This record gives sequence, C-alpha cells and structure tokens, in this order.
Amino acid sequence: MKKLAIKFKNCYGIQSLEHEFDFGNGKPGNKAFAVYAPNGLMKTSFTRTFEKLAVGSAAVEERYNRASISEAQIDGIQMPKESIYVLKSEIDIQDDSPALTDILVNPENKSRYDAILIDIDKQKTKLIASLQKASGVPKKDIEKTLLDDTGFHEFPECINSLGSRRILCELAHLNYSILFDPKAIDVLRSPEFISNSKEFNARYQELFSQEGSIYQKGVFNPARAETSFSTLDKQGFFNGGHRLQMRGETTAIGKVELDERLKKIHARIDGDESLKKIRSSLAKNAQAQALSDLIESLPITQVDELLENLRPERQAEFRQDIWARHVQNSSDAANFLELHEQTKEEIKTIEMAATQAAPKWTEAVALFNDRFVDMPFSLSVANQAQAALGKEKARLKFTFKDGDDIVEWSRSEIKTLSQGEKRALYLLNFIFEVEARSLVSQKTLFIIDDVADSFDYKNKHAIVQYLEDLDDNPNFFQIILTHNFDFFRTLANNFVHRDRCLMANRHAAHITLSKADGIKNYFIGILKEKVHINPRALCATIPFTRNLIEYTKGENHPDYLKLTCLLHWKEGTDAITEMDYFEIYNRTFGTAHVGQNKSIKDLLHEQATAPSNEADHAGLNLEDKILLSMAIRMKSEEFLIRKIREINQDPGYWCESKSQFGFLVKEYTKLQPRSNALRTLEKVSITVSSNIHLNSFMYEPILDLTIDHLVRLYQEVDGLLEL
Repeated sequence: MKKLAIKFKNCYGIQSLEHEFDFGNGKPGNKAFAVYAPNGLMKTSFTRTFEKLAVGSAAVEERYNRASISEAQIDGIQMPKESIYVLKSEIDIQDDSPALTDILVNPENKSRYDAILIDIDKQKTKLIASLQKASGVPKKDIEKTLLDDTGFHEFPECINSLGSRRILCELAHLNYSILFDPKAIDVLRSPEFISNSKEFNARYQELFSQEGSIYQKGVFNPARAETSFSTLDKQGFFNGGHRLQMRGETTAIGKVELDERLKKIHARIDGDESLKKIRSSLAKNAQAQALSDLIESLPITQVDELLENLRPERQAEFRQDIWARHVQNSSDAANFLELHEQTKEEIKTIEMAATQAAPKWTEAVALFNDRFVDMPFSLSVANQAQAALGKEKARLKFTFKDGDDIVEWSRSEIKTLSQGEKRALYLLNFIFEVEARSLVSQKTLFIIDDVADSFDYKNKHAIVQYLEDLDDNPNFFQIILTHNFDFFRTLANNFVHRDRCLMANRHAAHITLSKADGIKNYFIGILKEKVHINPRALCATIPFTRNLIEYTKGENHPDYLKLTCLLHWKEGTDAITEMDYFEIYNRTFGTAHVGQNKSIKDLLHEQATAPSNEADHAGLNLEDKILLSMAIRMKSEEFLIRKIREINQDPGYWCESKSQFGFLVKEYTKLQPRSNALRTLEKVSITVSSNIHLNSFMYEPILDLTIDHLVRLYQEVDGLLEL
C-alpha cells in the first residue's frame, strides 16, 4: 500500500474532500497520518464514510438527499472492504468481537479436531439414515427424539446405551413413527383409551367375525369404511340415486339401509359411550387410522401386549426398546460406536489442550493489562475450549473482586464502569481485531476516531504506545483523527512523521487537509520568529509573555501589571504602545526589537478586523484566534465600563476586581437585567474569557474554537458599542 486517494462528495457532513495519503516506502513513521480537526468539521463524517466502505456500501448525504461520491483507491484500485477497519469515537461494549474467537483458535489442533469430527459426522449421518428407514421418524428429528426418549444429552452415549440394552418386549420391531405420532399419541392419552383399551379391542375384533359384517381384517376396517362411505355421501353418490351392493349379496342398498346395517354391526361398541369415542378417535385422521391398522394387523395375543406397553406408565420403556432394536440391527451403529471409541481419547486430549493453551489470547490480554492500568476486573474466556476449537463464539468473562466478594459478569452485564474504563474495554475488541488480522497478515487501513477521549493522561500515553506498535507491523496503515490538540501533538512527538501531521481546513464549498505547523511549540516555532514583523503575531505573544513573567517574577511585578492592562480595558490601557511592549518583551527574551509609537489597543482592534475579510482560514490560526479573543474581551469590557459609567453617572469609574470581566457582567446585569447585550456577553464569557490566559504548552481550549465563530462573535461585540 503506497498511496491512498480519497474522493468524498456529499458524504454526510462533507461537501467535498479530495486528498492523497502517501505512505511512502511503507516503513515505520511513514505508515500513519494524524489529522487534527476541530469538532464539527469533518471527523465523524469521514469516519462514517469509511464505515460504509468497510461493509461494501456507499456513503450518503442525509440532510438534502444530494448525490454522493465515496471513493477510496489504493494505488489506483478501489480499496477492498476487508482492508478497512474503523475504530469509532462512540463507546460500544455490548458484544465480544468475532476476532476474539479467531485469535483463540489453534490452527494445528483445530485442523486435526475438524478432521476427526468430520469422519464421525459422516458415520453419524449414515446411522441416522438407517434409523430413519427403520423407525419412520424424519431424519431431522432422529437425534432429538432419541435424546428425549433416553434422557441422555450426548448422541454417542445414547447410542452406546441402546446398543447394550437388554430388550424384553417382543413388539420392539413395530414402526415407531406410527405408534408415537403426535396425533396418534393424542388417542393413546385419552381417558377412554387408557381405561377401556382391552375391552375396546375385544369388541373391535368381533366386528370382523360377527354375522353380517362388511369388514375384512387387514383390508377393510371400520375406519376405512367410515372414510369411504362419508366421501361417497359428500360427493353426492347417494343423492344421485346410486346404491351399494355388498360382497356376497344380490341386492343393492341405499344410504338409509347402509346406516342401519352399520348401526347394527357397531352396536356392541357404540352402545358404550367410551368405546364409541375410541372408535371415532381412531378414524378422525390418517395418523390415528395408521395406528388402528397396526393394531388390527397383530394377533390378538400381541394386541393385548401392545396395548399394555402403550399405557402412559409403560411408554418410556417401550420407546427405548424399539430404539434399541433399531440400533442393534444397524451395522452403521456399530461402526459409529467403534469410530467414536477410537477417537474419544484424542478428542479429549485436544480439548484439554485448548482449555490450557491460547497464546494469542494470552498475549492480547497481557497487552491490555499492561497498557491500561487500574482496571477493576480480571479477564478470562468463559468457553475457552469450545472457542479455541471453533465450536462456539468466544465469550469474555469479567471477574470483579473486593475482599471475599467475587462477581462474574459477561460483557453485556458490565455495570458501574467509568467512561475511561468503558472506553478501555471498548478498545479491547480493537486489540483482538489487530491480533486476528496480524495472524493472517491482512493488509489493513485503520481509521481511528478520537480514541483518546475519556482517558486520563497515563492511559492516553498507553494508546499512543499501542498505535506506535501498530506502525511497526508492515501490513498496518493508520489515519488517526482527533480534535484534541494535545493528543495530536503527542502523536507527532512519538511516531507520526511531521509531514504526515495534517490540519483539516474548511473552505466555502470544500475541506482540505494541509500540513500542520507549530506542533511542537507554537510560540517558539512560529510566533517568536515573526513577532517584530507581523502585528498579529505581536498581539498573540502578549498572553505568553505575561505568563512567563508571572512564573519568573510574580503577579506584582510592574511588567506583569502593565501586560495585564493589554488583556483587560484598564486605566492605563490606551497609553501602552508597541514600543512599551517591546521593552518588556526584550527584557524577558533577551531580544532587541524596536516597536512603533502606536497604541497596542488600536493595533489589536485594527488587526482583529482583518480575519473577517479573509475567505479561507487554513492552518492552526492560533495567532488569529488569540488576537480575536483578546479583542472580543477588550471591546466587551469597554462596552460594560462605559455603560456602568453612564448609568451610575460616574465618568471616572474603573474596575478594580482581579476577575474583571466576570465582575463587570454581574454589575451590569444588576443595573440592566433586561438588556439585549447580556446574551452576547454570555457568549463572550463562555467562549473566550478564560481561554486568553495561555502558556506555550497548554493552548488546546482556544485551538478548539473555530475561527469562523470568533469572527462572528467579534463582529457582534463590535456592534455593542453602537448601542
């Protein structure tokens, strides 16, 4: 993978973005890009687009339903979806990653294990086919029926037990599916059949031998007769004037005579309501009729034995005898049991090894435990043997221990974790995924979105270490997106080459990614170099210089107090010139810059209007953001002081509070609680007031502000002075 060219148009929040990521020679330091993008600019849209590409779909534009383009090409060829993995900023700890199963599987053991199971399964399939043929039970139901009837949980143990069972019943050769069909069982379970089956059978047998009977045993019985005559009647046979002539008779009879004859034949049974119900139930469906035919086909002595075995309390033993007969008559059963016995110890050995040896799993968890400290749980796999052999998806088990109290939870049951702990747990899936892809040498582009959110500094450093480990793998490439400048700078200072540290810039109709400057130390690298030639840089250095004096000379030093007058509108502010500032600056930094005799306050407001007229604001723009923030607060305080003077009729009023802006807002609110200006002043308080007190190593809050927002707020504050 050398070059990744993306072309995104109308992809969620991205209007247009085209960029080529050049991974160079594929060596560490060249295979990772870091992209700094303030919130709301493009991170989520970029991530969602790659999420779609990772499943082979296309991105969409959800708001206006515009046509979208989402292309990602590697060296001119569309990137395969398998080569993309997206780590989102959202925390999701509900499911264990499939990759966990992948890294648990030992390929050699699984290969032999699968070969054994395939042979056993083939023999099992033959056995089930022979049992189906003997019993009439559908193939798909054979195993479940056997286990239900015998009470075993494993098929081999069940077959082994039936193969050695002593069969006492002489009727074990009968068809299982006829005897125990659910619809036939309903008849056998009826109170009438249980109480009167023998009496019914005796009278039923008489139907074939009594004088005037139309039945012939094994050929035409009452159930079939009822079906035949009922069908003729329903089809209009008798209504059409037709008649029936019985075998051996010379005259035909109609329906009335037929009903009379049947009534006379069935009198011994139908005269008893219980026996009549049994006869009706044996004729109501095909399954019950088949049971009736079976009973009828047996000698009278065997019928009594069958009826006895079909009683509820005897059925379980009868079922097992029938299955035992089928198993013992099947050569496939003997072959199955022989193969199972031969391989049983080897299977057991492989499964025991699987419960003990899972090197990649151990490495991944050790890595997690080493990198992410202070986790409140220990990890294990609840079904390690099954997962290691690919029989089940792996399930993590989390063990929490406090003294003698121990709680074990699955991932979906995890509760009471902090956001940082939840994010660490979410990253565990990522670690498993990385290990799984490493095992198969899968070339992968990882899209990583704000992975450091919710972590403390020690665990942020752990993440950077892990991402650096990824960079060492020749098959792994990364695009790491973040809105946290401190994390962005940490990446640059560790393993992401400076040429691959990019800044997302918004333009009128498109977004660009450009090389970021001033990552290591913006003050030394950018501002200090041009403070004497660039008015914006000059203004932006004021907070830095003031902070340095605060650390070295204290808050009561005259230089500190004078620079404070450039961050607030105070009594001496208007008189401080560039020349005055450079005297302080030169004393602090040992330089010899010469300034003009021009008011810093005037310079500040003059320069603050410039960004408003610029169409594009590429780069970090730190000096512009500091400049605008200072000008916004200066104008706000000037407005507040002038209004308080006017309301209190005190033209000489100056604020003496150390927290000047907050004090002035409270004072003005008391005097003018319904003023429209308060809404704007609240924005100033939230957005810039506390972010101006900066130093050279902690300016993330002001960087995360968009320049567009500051320009609009400055224009809004500027309008207050006209009120």
